[in-house]
Amino acid sequence: MSLILPHRSEVPVAETWALDDIYVDAAAAEAEVADVERRVTDLATRAGGLAVDPTSLRATLDALEALSRARGRLSSYFRLPVAADQTDAAARAQAGRLQGLMARWARALAFVEPELLAVEPERLAAYLDADPGLARYRPFLRRLEERRPHVRSPEVEGVLAGAAGVFDAYEQARDALAEGDLRFERVADGAHERELAPSSYRTLVHDPDRGLRARAFERWTDGYLSVADTLAEVYLGRVRRTSFEAQVRGYPSGEAAALAGHRVPVEVLDATLTAFRHRLPVWHRYWAARRRLLGIDVHRPWDVFAPPPTAGLRVPYEQAAAWIVESAAPLGDDAVGVLRRALLEERWVDRRPNRGKRQGAFCADAPDVHPFVFVSYGDDLSSASTLAHEMGHALHAVWAERHVCALDGVDALSMTVAETASNAQQALLRGYLLRHAIAEDPDVELALLDEAFGNLHRYLFVMPTLVRFEREVHARVGRDDAVSADDLTRIASELFAEAYGPEVVGDGDEALAARMGVAWAEFPHLYAPFYTFQYTVGIAVALALVARIEAGGAVTPVADGAVRPVADGAVRPVADGAVTPVADGAVTPVAEYLAFLAAGGSVPPVEAFARLGFDVTTPAPVEAAFDVVEALVARLERHAERLGR
Repeated sequence: MSLILPHRSEVPVAETWALDDIYVDAAAAEAEVADVERRVTDLATRAGGLAVDPTSLRATLDALEALSRARGRLSSYFRLPVAADQTDAAARAQAGRLQGLMARWARALAFVEPELLAVEPERLAAYLDADPGLARYRPFLRRLEERRPHVRSPEVEGVLAGAAGVFDAYEQARDALAEGDLRFERVADGAHERELAPSSYRTLVHDPDRGLRARAFERWTDGYLSVADTLAEVYLGRVRRTSFEAQVRGYPSGEAAALAGHRVPVEVLDATLTAFRHRLPVWHRYWAARRRLLGIDVHRPWDVFAPPPTAGLRVPYEQAAAWIVESAAPLGDDAVGVLRRALLEERWVDRRPNRGKRQGAFCADAPDVHPFVFVSYGDDLSSASTLAHEMGHALHAVWAERHVCALDGVDALSMTVAETASNAQQALLRGYLLRHAIAEDPDVELALLDEAFGNLHRYLFVMPTLVRFEREVHARVGRDDAVSADDLTRIASELFAEAYGPEVVGDGDEALAARMGVAWAEFPHLYAPFYTFQYTVGIAVALALVARIEAGGAVTPVADGAVRPVADGAVRPVADGAVTPVADGAVTPVAEYLAFLAAGGSVPPVEAFARLGFDVTTPAPVEAAFDVVEALVARLERHAERLGR
C-alpha cells in the first residue's frame, strides 16, 4: 500500500478555490487584459499633463487606482494555479505571459511617479485643498514623497521597470526547481510508503514515530543538498538584484533599500534582534522541557516538531473552520460573517495537498472579488492554526478594501502590519480553545501548547534567525565577497546552532550540520529580502492586542497629542483619527483593532503601532512576547512533571 498524493485533477472541486469568482472564463480574463492595455495607453498619452491642475491630478490617481485593482485580479487569476500545481506547464506559461505584460505596463507608466514628484509640495497642497475628492489619495502621495530622494528620471525608471520582469525570474526559477522539479525519495513507514513533497513534509516530521521523522528529515534535506549549488546561484542572484537596485536608487545598502520598501526603519530590525538574542535562554529552557516530555536523551533536528506523548487531536477542516468562526466572536458579527462565508459557504480556500503544490500557506487578494487562501490542510491542530493565520490576512484585506483606496490596500501593507492581523487571528483561536471545554483534559491542553509552540517557534525563533542569515549574506554580497552554496549552508548552520543551544545538537557531525544549514534553501520568504523578521514584530504586537481584546474593557480618549497609560505600562500618542469612539465616549480594544485593520497600508507601520501603544523601534514589544513564551514554557514544565518525565 502507498500513501501517495493525488494529482491536481483528482482533488475534489469543493476543496479547491473558486477562481471563476474572479472571471467566469478565460475570455473574461482576456477582456480585462485588453482593458488594462487600453487604460495604460490612455494614461501614457497624457504624459506631461498628469498634474497640471487638481482635475488632472484626480483623473491620474483615479486611473492608477483602477489599474491597481485590475492588475490585482489578473495576478490572482493567472498566478494562483501555479502555486496549486507547479507541474502545470500551461499554467506556468500563462503566469509567465502575465509577468511579461506587467513588466511592459510598468515600463510604459514609469514616467508617472517622476512627473508627480515634479509638482512642488506647495502646489500639491493647494490642489488637495481645492478638491476634497483628492483627500483619499493623501496616504499614497505621502508614500511617494517619502521615496522622493530615490525616484529616478523617467528614462531610468523605465529601465528598472522593464528589468523587473527579468529579475523576477530568480524567484520563478527557485519555485520551479524547489516546488516542482525537485523530487524527494519516498519514506518507508512500516509496510507503507509515504510520499514526501513540499505539501506533506510538515505532516511527516510531526509524526509520533521518531524513525519516520528522521527518515523524512534526511530525505528532505538530501533533496535540497542535491541542488544546493543551483539554488545558491539563484538566491545570490536575488541578493545581487537588491544590491544593484539599492545602488541605482541611492540607498547605502541592499538592506536599507529593502527596509525602505517595507517602510520599516533599521531601528525596528535592530530592536527585534536585540530582544531575540537576549531571550534565547527562553528557547533553551523550552528545548530542555520538551526533551523531558519526549523522553529522549538529546534533541535531534528531526525532533523539533515531534508531538507530545499524548494522543494527538484530529481536527478535520470543517471542525477547524467552525472553531475559527466561533473564536472571532469578540470581533463582532460582521467579522464572523466574513469568516463563515470564506471557510464554510464559499470557496475562498484551496486546502487539499496534491502533487506539485508548493509548500507553505498564503493569502492573495483579488480586489472587488474576495481574498483567496492557500494551505495544505492536514487534519491536525497545526493545520487549523495555519488556516486561522491566513484567515487573519483575508479579514485584513476585506477591511482595508472597504475603508481605503486600492493604492493603500494589501499591496501597500508593510508585512509588520500584515503579520499582526494574521497572528492575531491565530491567537484568538488558541485562546478560545484553551478557555473552552476542549482544554479541560490535561492531555488536550498539552496538545494545544504544542501547537502554540509550533507557531511561536516559527515566528520568534526561525524568522529572526533567518534575518540574521540575510544580514550576513547581503553584507558579503555588498562587499563583493565570493559566496558559495557551502558558505550559505555554513552561515545558516552556525546561526541555528547558536539559537538552538546545547539541547538540539548534532554531535559535531558535519553531514548533520549541513542538513541543518541547508534550511536557507527551503524558504521562499528569502526572495522578499528582509521580510522574515517582520513576522516577529507582527506576532509580538498581536499577542498583546489579543490579550487586551480577551480582557475586554475600554480606554478613554484624551486630547490630541497627549499620551495615556495602557495596561503594559507603555504610553501611546493619540492622533486625530487614531481611535474610534463608541457610544459612551470610550474606545474598546476591538474598535481599536478593527480601525487598525481598516487603515490598511495608509499609515506608516511605526505610526500605526504607536497609535496602539507600541514602540516597535525598541525591544519592548518583542521582549513582552518572550514573556508570553516563558509563561507557556512553565506550563510545559508542569506537564513534564505530571507525566513523571
